[in-house]
Amino acid sequence: MSGDKIPEGHVGELADCFATHARGLFGYACVLTCGDRALADDLVQCAFMAAAGRWSTMRCLGDAERMRWLHTTVGNLAMGVFRHNGASRDQLPRLEVLSQPPPADTCADSLSGIALERCWQLIQALPPQQHAVAVMRWLFGMTNSQIAETLGIADGIVAAHLAAVRAKLKAGLGPYDPFAEQEGGLS
Repeated sequence: MSGDKIPEGHVGELADCFATHARGLFGYACVLTCGDRALADDLVQCAFMAAAGRWSTMRCLGDAERMRWLHTTVGNLAMGVFRHNGASRDQLPRLEVLSQPPPADTCADSLSGIALERCWQLIQALPPQQHAVAVMRWLFGMTNSQIAETLGIADGIVAAHLAAVRAKLKAGLGPYDPFAEQEGGLS
């Protein structure tokens, strides 16, 4: 419907058409949808909404012509739904694969957890200023300049502390360094 209201005199005619044809149209829609009563009901509703939008033409048709138009409309609507569902169904396997989480790697997850715990133990044991620099960098994500400003030290000292901490972490973690795979290790 284009937003126009059905004239008052036509509302009764449309209601009579609905009363006359809706039940048979619903049965037809149920056959088309293999018994999906909710979809059949939606198709009938949409067909009568389309009829309401064209009622100035539909009201001039005979009963048999109206029924034929309604049947054709329900059939066309059903085909649209089937095409849409078919296209969606074709995409479903691809979407299912994309939405699956990667398989759990409990060994790697365990080693990583142990390494991270060891990493924080090593950071806790650092001298106070190195500890502060490490926490600000890796826990709070601060830049060298932000750390330098917060601690009241030069950027170069922050960089030197980070280099020293990285070396201590690599020595303390050995082959279990969880950051070794990252470009440049700890950043």
